[in-house]
Amino acid sequence: MPTKSPLIPIVDKTVAQHNALINARFSFVPLEMRLFISLLTRIEPGDEQFREHFVPMAEIIHERTGGSAYDEVKQMCNNITSRRLYIEKLIDTQQGTRKRSKKPDFEFIPLMAKAAYESDRGGVVASFNPLIMPYLLQLRESGNFTLAQLEQLNKLKSFYSYRIYWLLKEYATFKERTITIAQLRFLLDLQEGEYPRFNNLRTRILDKAQTEMQQTDMPFTYELQKQGKVVSEVKFLLAAPHNGEVMPTKSPLAEVPAWARTLAEIGVGERSLAVVHRQLEAGEYEVDYIAYVIRIVTNQFRKGKIKKPAGAIYKALIEKYLLVDYQQAKAAAGTKKKALTQAPSAAAAVTYRLSEVRKIYDNPGPYAQRQKQADTFEQHLQQVYLRDGFTIEDRDGEQWLVKYDEKR
Repeated sequence: MPTKSPLIPIVDKTVAQHNALINARFSFVPLEMRLFISLLTRIEPGDEQFREHFVPMAEIIHERTGGSAYDEVKQMCNNITSRRLYIEKLIDTQQGTRKRSKKPDFEFIPLMAKAAYESDRGGVVASFNPLIMPYLLQLRESGNFTLAQLEQLNKLKSFYSYRIYWLLKEYATFKERTITIAQLRFLLDLQEGEYPRFNNLRTRILDKAQTEMQQTDMPFTYELQKQGKVVSEVKFLLAAPHNGEVMPTKSPLAEVPAWARTLAEIGVGERSLAVVHRQLEAGEYEVDYIAYVIRIVTNQFRKGKIKKPAGAIYKALIEKYLLVDYQQAKAAAGTKKKALTQAPSAAAAVTYRLSEVRKIYDNPGPYAQRQKQADTFEQHLQQVYLRDGFTIEDRDGEQWLVKYDEKR
C-alpha cells in the first residue's frame, strides 16, 4: 500500500543524492522536477528499498487548480515514466558497497517504476525504479553523496537552476567548479539544436540560474574561459549566502588544492574536508602526511582489512595515529638521500625507475598475488631492494633504484 504523506512537506527536510546521479544526463519539465523532489523527501536514511508514495497535488501544482492543471499532471505522469537517466555504472566492491570509477562506463536506466494520477485522492502515486537504488538509498554506507535542504530546493523554479544548484552543491567545500561548455550541455541534456549560440545559453540558463540561486544558500558568480574567441568553459564561483547586497560579477578564489580533490573523490565529506583544512592551517601536519595516509589505508582496503576507506582515512588524519610512522619514514628517506649524495661514482649494474616499481607493487600480477605482500610500499622497498644493496638516486628529477657493481 502507498504510504500517506502530509499536504505540506517539512521545510527543513534534508535530501541526498549520490554524486554519480548529480552528474548524470537527464532533463525534466517543472512538474516532473517537483514530483522528483517530493519523492526524494520521502526517502529515509534507513530505507533499503523504494516504496510507493502518495504525493498530493499541492506539492506538484503551486500556481493554480482546475481541469487544465489536472490534465497537465496526468500528462506529466505519462511522460516521466518514459524518462531515462544516462548515468555512470558503479563498481561493486568486496565489502558489498559500490563506488565510482575514474574511467566509468555509462548506461541508460529508467527513472520511474510507476507514476499514476488518482483523481479520487487528488494526487499522484509514484515510486522510483529499483535499478537506481544505489544512487539514492544507503548512501552513507558507500560515501560520495551530497546533501541539500528542501527549503533551498523549493526556491528554485527552473529545472536548469535545479541542476546547476546540485552541481555546485557537490563542490561547496571547494568554493568553485569549472565545467566545460560540452560538459554543461551533456549534464543539462541539451540537444544539438538547443541554444546553439552561447549568448542564448548564457541568458536563458546561466543568468536565470544565477538570479534564482541568489536567494538560496548557493549564490554564485561565474567567469567565462575562452579558447580564442570561443567560450570553452564556465568557472562557477561560490559566494557567501545572500545578505541583501548586490553580488559582484567576479570574485577571486584560490584554486582547489589537489589533496582536497583526492579526498573528495575517495568519499570524504564536506565537513570532514573542512576539519582537515583547519588542521593543515594550524600546522598539525603537512600535506605529504595526507598522501601517506591515503597510501597506507588504500593498501589495507585492497587486502580486505578495512571496509570503508573514506572513514579510515579521515580518522587517521584527525587522530594522527599514523603521524609517527610518517615522520620516521620521512627521516629514513632523508638519511638515505644524504648517503646517496656521498656515494662513489661507480658504474651501475642494475637500475629500475622507482615509479615503475611502485606500479608493480600497486598492481601485482597473478603470481605476485599468491605471495605475501608487504603492508606498505616502504616495507616492500626495504625487503626486496634496499636489503639487496639497492639505493635510491635522483636523476634529472626522477627517482631510480640503483645497484652498483662492486667489482668495478
